[in-house]
Amino acid sequence: MVRDTGEEYHDRNDMIRDLHVHGYTQHLDFEVMDVPNIINITYGRDVGYKIEQEHLGEDIENISATELRNDISNNVKNN
Repeated sequence: MVRDTGEEYHDRNDMIRDLHVHGYTQHLDFEVMDVPNIINITYGRDVGYKIEQEHLGEDIENISATELRNDISNNVKNN
């Protein structure tokens, strides 16, 4: 997942090309998805603090980065 920050330095094609160079296949080993740029966890002097939760949908929220890292690590070890 890539945070959509609107900054110019991010180049999706370069990122995908780099993953291909390292042996990964798009749509098989990885997908590239933009996610909102979560920037607001705020507090203040008025009534305390305010923390807003972003909901990205059940499919995305069920993704486990730990499981993905373990899968990648296991694939690297086995190749």
